[in-house]
Amino acid sequence: MISLLSLVRRHQLISFFSMALGLTWLLFIPFWLTKGDSIPWFTFGPVVAAFTVAALSGSLASVKAILASMVKWRVHPLWYLVAFGLPFAAQLASILINPLLGASAPAWSNIPAMSEILPIIALYAVFSGPLGEEPGWRGFATPRLLASHSALTASLILGVLWAIWHFPLGLVGDLSVYGTINVLLAGIVFTWLCQNTGSVLLAFIMHVTHQNSVRFLGKVFTGGDYVQQQWIGVAIWAMIAAAIVAYYGTESFVRRPKVALAVASAA
Repeated sequence: MISLLSLVRRHQLISFFSMALGLTWLLFIPFWLTKGDSIPWFTFGPVVAAFTVAALSGSLASVKAILASMVKWRVHPLWYLVAFGLPFAAQLASILINPLLGASAPAWSNIPAMSEILPIIALYAVFSGPLGEEPGWRGFATPRLLASHSALTASLILGVLWAIWHFPLGLVGDLSVYGTINVLLAGIVFTWLCQNTGSVLLAFIMHVTHQNSVRFLGKVFTGGDYVQQQWIGVAIWAMIAAAIVAYYGTESFVRRPKVALAVASAA
């Protein structure tokens, strides 16, 4: 037991990613066996791994650091606009561009009423990834990756592992090439957001907004038109990521002293 604890403490990121992937893929089995018709408990793999490794490697202070970032709400209001508005704007822009490239006109009537959407969004926020993922990806892994890598490199490392984490969704027909690439690009944008706010709460909001803007606004197209619109969305996210790197550089994604995510035991 002592040697295992020592190993976890020395290799926190490897321990975290191994546990996050292992728990997720193990808990995905019952979801797969029911053909996606059960509660997706597998989405909580990253948060369980984060708190477990933090507790084993850094005492209570490391756990408190993650919790503090999850409830940090005192940030400039502009960043709330970014978290809520950027994913929505990217999706809306892809919808408006799509007919210019040969798609049929968007069927806006396919989008459900807000009274139907809001309760679903609340459920998805808890059980479809944002709550189960962000404390792990942004609360635990990001600050530790940034301790030894540039912001761009850290984003790409996390983006690749984040994309791999989604692979079991292919077993229930919910995985695509454009979605996988979008995850890689989103990794850059999420790091930028967290570097400038120090808030996992803002990452959670952006995750919810991005996920559900695709889920509900995407209903205006079907078939090949839908696929084309999603690729346009990927191109827009690529431009956003490129703009961040071009303006801020690769090192930290900030132009002032960064608001670091708390990481009590990463040193």
